[in-house]
Amino acid sequence: MSDQTSPKAAAARLAPSTADRSGRASLLGRIGDTRTLSLLVVFVLLVVYFNIASNGIFFSPRNVSLLLRQASIVAVAASGVSILIIMGEIDLSIGSAVYLCSVVAAGLQSYYGVGTGLTVAATLAVGMALGAWQGVWVVGISVPSFVVTLSGLLAFRGIGYWASNAQTISPVTKSFSFLSEGFIPKPVSMAILAVVLVVAAAFILRGHWRRARAGNADLVQTLVRLGVLLLATAILAWAFGGFLGIPMALVWVAAVGLVLSVLMMRTKFGRNAYLVGSNREASVLAGIALGRQLFLGFVLMGFLYGVSAVLITARLGAATASSGLFLELDAIAGAVIGGTSLRGGVGTVGRAIAGAVLLATIDNGMSILNVSSFLQMVVKGMVLLCALAVDAYMLKRRRFRR
Repeated sequence: MSDQTSPKAAAARLAPSTADRSGRASLLGRIGDTRTLSLLVVFVLLVVYFNIASNGIFFSPRNVSLLLRQASIVAVAASGVSILIIMGEIDLSIGSAVYLCSVVAAGLQSYYGVGTGLTVAATLAVGMALGAWQGVWVVGISVPSFVVTLSGLLAFRGIGYWASNAQTISPVTKSFSFLSEGFIPKPVSMAILAVVLVVAAAFILRGHWRRARAGNADLVQTLVRLGVLLLATAILAWAFGGFLGIPMALVWVAAVGLVLSVLMMRTKFGRNAYLVGSNREASVLAGIALGRQLFLGFVLMGFLYGVSAVLITARLGAATASSGLFLELDAIAGAVIGGTSLRGGVGTVGRAIAGAVLLATIDNGMSILNVSSFLQMVVKGMVLLCALAVDAYMLKRRRFRR
């Protein structure tokens, strides 16, 4: 076979040139910074408005802690579905899968007296099995993920209703509830925040020094990042110090966010995920095992079904028939609001979590102001529509500048 017709040559023709890649990466970087700044501005405006309208109730240590616990379940689910969306896939079964895993967790605790550790392990295993089941249909039988997960949306909740007779399963042990509703003591919480501040600042400075050696350092940008980090840490210290400490639910979100961010930014799996989502044909010609990549993505999503189920069951102290209802919509909305493109190839786990927190902020603020739940759905729908409009606008800009 000649070089002109080899798979490597074909992949080279499909892949952008080095100059194009660098220019496009620079553009994507600017787009990413713009979206991050937009999220921050919108978040600040919402906090100011809700705090004024609620006479200071919204921005109080107690409510900030409550908001973060409310956001934790959506944030975990959004971080996982963002990875699938980056690869050009979708998951509509999240809420139903989380409910089924919740039935397992509550059933083991309430009916069989299983300990907290084994319950968590079993819940995670069931979640991974559900993710693997859907991955087999998508990869092995080539059924579109939209159809497979739509089937899962119906089937998983149906199985959960059948197993529980659509009844509430409770109670769970105090140690299990602590996984979401517990708090790290205040002194330990302050020490953890101090360590996080130092480590995060060190990473920011390390990046600045690297760019300085390359001759493209931006001192103003570095100072802004350090300022935002310091302000965020100070606000969290005020909130956690003014209530009961760091919520355990936030520890789960931080752990999931950190692990998935490293996975997407520093590993072969992450690099392949972006390439698969950007140009599936080129990724296959470049030698990426597409089936394996997608299957691992669904198994990872399944693991996060289990994590979300642990959090929601611990938070409610039970598995209820409404557990996880519409969670998939909130998770997808959070990922898209955070800048994950439904066209694939663009997005980060961190911004997906930020989008989920922004969505939870809207929910929490409207609830405090006693806004009708029906109107809340309208507002969330419009927010998602605006996020998709921004995504479409950014895509047009990228195409125009090529």
